[in-house]
Formats: sequence, C-alpha cells, structure tokens
Amino acid sequence: MNVENLHRLLKRQISKYGLTKEDLLRNERFLLAIEESYFGFDHDLRHLENILERSSQELFKANQLLKEDIEHKSEEIQATRLQLERVVDNVRSVIFQTDVEGNWIYLNAAWERLSGYTLSDTIGRSSKNFLKDENGEGIDIAGLISTRTQHFQEVSRMVTSDGTAKWIDLSLQLITNSEGEVKGVIGNITDITKLKESELDLRAAKENLKQANQAKELFLSTMSHEIRTPLNGVIGIANILMMEEHLPEQVDNLNTLLFSAEHLLGLINDLIDINKIESGKIQFEEVDFDLESLLRGLTKTFDYRAKEKGIRFMVKKDETIPRILKGDSMRLLQILTNLIGNAMKFTDEGRVVLDIECLDETDSDITVLFQVIDSGIGIKKENLSKIFERFTQAESDTTRRFGGTGLGLTISKNLLMQQGSDLKVESTEGEGSNFHFQLTMKKSGRFELESPTFSRLQPSFSTLDGFRILVAEDNKVNIMVLRQLLDRWNAEYKVVENGKEAVDLVTVEPFDLILMDIQMPVMDGYTASKTIRSIDDERLQKIPIIALTASAEITIQNRAAECGMNDFMGKPFNPVELYNKLKEYRKQHLAESIPEKTEQGH
Repeated sequence: MNVENLHRLLKRQISKYGLTKEDLLRNERFLLAIEESYFGFDHDLRHLENILERSSQELFKANQLLKEDIEHKSEEIQATRLQLERVVDNVRSVIFQTDVEGNWIYLNAAWERLSGYTLSDTIGRSSKNFLKDENGEGIDIAGLISTRTQHFQEVSRMVTSDGTAKWIDLSLQLITNSEGEVKGVIGNITDITKLKESELDLRAAKENLKQANQAKELFLSTMSHEIRTPLNGVIGIANILMMEEHLPEQVDNLNTLLFSAEHLLGLINDLIDINKIESGKIQFEEVDFDLESLLRGLTKTFDYRAKEKGIRFMVKKDETIPRILKGDSMRLLQILTNLIGNAMKFTDEGRVVLDIECLDETDSDITVLFQVIDSGIGIKKENLSKIFERFTQAESDTTRRFGGTGLGLTISKNLLMQQGSDLKVESTEGEGSNFHFQLTMKKSGRFELESPTFSRLQPSFSTLDGFRILVAEDNKVNIMVLRQLLDRWNAEYKVVENGKEAVDLVTVEPFDLILMDIQMPVMDGYTASKTIRSIDDERLQKIPIIALTASAEITIQNRAAECGMNDFMGKPFNPVELYNKLKEYRKQHLAESIPEKTEQGH
C-alpha cells in the first residue's frame, strides 16, 4: 500500500497513530474503505459549496432587486403622498381630524382660507375654540364623541379670525380601531355662506310675495265689497223698475241700465275668480244637476243676444247623454257662458253652436265633449298661444272694439285644468273658431230633479203673507231696495242697522227668518248669529239666518256656516233668487207649523 497516494486526512491519522507497514497491510481493506469515505465526503462538500455559492449569488441578486423595488415603491409612495396632499390642500372644503378630546390633529389648507387662522396656530388646540356659532358658543365635538354619535351633520355659523360670521355645513364621522375603541373623528366643513344667504333672500322674497298676495287679496276683497255695495242698489232698483209699469220707450233704457250693471258685476267676478284660481282656493262640488235645464237656461240667456246681432244660436246635444249628472254645474255653466259669450262677441254673421257629444261611457262615468263653434272673425295662427294669457286678447285693438277684461278664457282654462281637463282651440282667420274641452262626470242614477237649478224664467211673485222677516242691514240704499222688494211681495218685516239691535229684537219678537248682513257697526253678522244661536231658546235655535254680504272672500260661506247661518247670498243679489229663497223657507215654515195647529185643534 502506497501511503503517499492516500487521502490527506487518512495520512494524517496513520502518522498520528504511528502505524507500521505491517499494520497497513493487515488493515489495508479497512483503510481503503475509510479513504473512499473521505473522498466521497470531499465530493459532497464541494457539491454543497457549489450549491451554497449559487444560492448566495441568487440571494444577493434578489436582495438587490428588493432594495431597488423598495426604493421605487418609496418614491411612488412619496409621490402619491405629495399628490394626495396637493389634492387635499386644493379641496375647497375643510378636511379635518380630531382626537377624542376634540383637539385638531389634521387640517388641510382650506382651513386657512375659511377661518383666517394658520395651521400652526390651530393644530393641537381644541376645535371648540374655533367653531363657534353667532352667539359665541363653541360646537362641542368632544361631547359628540363621548355620546358615540356615529354620524353628525349640522348647518351652523362660525366666526372667523377677523370676526366675520360665516354659514358652514359641518359633518363628521366617528373613528374607531379594530377593538372598537374610539380614536376621534374625521369630517369636513363647507362654506355655504352664499347659498345660505341666497336661501334667506329667497325666503324673504317668498314672505314678501306672500304679504303682497295677502295685500292683493285684501285689496280685491275690499274693492269688491265697496263696488258691490252701490252696485247692489243699481241692480236692485233696475229690477224693481222692470217689475213696475213703465213706458214702452223706457224698456231699452232699463235694459241698458241692467245690462251695464250686470256687465260691471261680471268684470268684478272675473277679477275675483282669477285671484281665487291663483291662490288655489277654488273648490269643486259633485252634486246632482239637470244638464237639460242648464242648457235651457243658456238658450234663454243667449237667444236674445243672438237675435240682437242677427245671428243664430243653436244647442246640439247627444241624446245618449243622461239628463242628470254629478258635478259642479255652476263652474260648468261659468265655462260655457264664457265660451258662448266670447263666440257671440266676435261673430257678426252666421251662427254660434254649442255641440255636446258623448265620447266614452262606463257604468259609473261618462266623458262628454263640449264644443263652442262660431263663424266669427277667427284668430290668426300666431295669436293662438296668446289668447289664454291673463288680460290679453288676440289683437291690440280688440278691447277697444269688443270690450272685456281678457280673463274669461284664462279662467275657463284654469277651471278645466283643475278638473283634469284642458281648453283647446282650433281657428282660421276670417272663418271662425272652435273652442272645445272634455269633461268626465259621474252618472247620477236619477232621472229628474224636483226643481230645475238654472231656470231663468221670471217667477209669478206670489204673496209672502204672514212670513215675518228681520232685516239686519246698515246700508241705506240696500235697505231701500229690500223694503221695496219685501213690500211688493207682501212680507212682514222690520229693519235694524246693526247686529246688536238684531239680537235684542229677535229675543222679544217672533220672526220666521233673518236676513243678516255680515259687515255692520257695533256688532257684525257673525257675532250676532253666534249670539242668537247661543241663547237657550228652541225658537232661536231653529230660525233660518241667511247671510247677505258684498264681500268676495272665499272663506265667508264657511265662516257663516260655523257661526250658525243656514244660507248665503252675495250682493248684489238677483231679486228672483232672493224671492225663491224666501219662498222656499216660507214653504218649510208652513210645513212645520201645520202639525202644531193640528195638535192645538185636537
């Protein structure tokens, strides 16, 4: 065995233990096995070192890449942070954060623009020192945090560094950690001073408009009352003269007088109606009415006018339409009267036709098409959009040529729109016009009514003998008119000039009915009626009280009913309508008194 060729470690061991050649020969196989192990270990060690070297190189490269990535990410983060800071600092609203004590932790640059305070003077100090209302009291953010208010928003005021008060919209949200522990709030403050001032200006403007409308209503009501009161005398006297014997040549004068007074009354009513419509105070009834009686009344009203103009007036009605319908007959009559009167005004030859057709029908409802067709002057195409405007007529000289306020079509259109309908027009200049609308009404189920609502036939004015009436009225002209009418109808009556006199007299003398003016000195009609109803006397509890007033306020009728009045008549009143009311109440009185007399007879 050649020792020189052995592994260095094995040679070291042989030398260390002093093995002889004989020992080497004797243990040759064992030593060769050890040598092989040493060489194998060297091979594995070199392989492991090689692997470690490569791993170290890869680790180094990875470390270098990680460093580069971290540097890159840091630059990105820094750039993002700077960009975010620039964005936040350029936000117009203040963005803030406070701790649980309400002390500022963070504020963006908008705070300086809003408050006038620098960030260095603000950060770390209590928000309560800076957010103060106009009374100088701080907004307690710490108090909100203590109550664990999750979200909070309030429009308030704050005072800036120079003492200027600003309106702000403050909103905040509670901050908690993963354990639910409260750490403070984040929020924003927006300057809404201009918006709030605009809102306050708008509110003030609305209030001024409201006051102006109230003043307008009061003016219209007052002027209506002041005009209607003397007009009541004019119309009353004209009607009385028409009832008396007069010379044939006086007929035209009386008709002209009555027509002019009623025309003036119509103008006043137009102004009152347009005011009610604009105020949303129009109320619609839904009661049974006789359509055929309404149409007969329209025919009687416009036949005479048509004959005067030398034209024809015709009413065409679809026979399938029931005679009795449910709806607001007074408003329907008002609309048709406006449309027919308008057509008559602008038609000098040919005819005016009211055409009524059934469009649709169910078991409970019916939709009716109303058309007013004329052969008059027509309307230019460019003027069709103007005719429904208030105080506007198609041509500038129309008012001078034909008269009128220009309110009739406006009122009619608005009345229909409030009932879910609309007034439309088709017209050709020089050939005529067609105003039409649809109206859905309920069927009544009745075939006739006891008395036609719109009959304009003059009554026979049979006597009212034995019917005792107390008249409470302070206007001398109205008293004169009522005296002449009641004398003509043979009614028994007494006149007092204020509500207190009415109360005093009705308690000592028996009356069957009271005509009660609303506005009187000493005691008005409302108070007088309430006083009479409050007296513990069955007779005074039942006596009919009819309110008489020249006022046009929409609330008059409701208030009159609340005060115990049974009925209502506006002034100027039509003598025929007054007579019919008195006659009906007399009929009721007689019906109630007959059983009493029968019992006394037994």
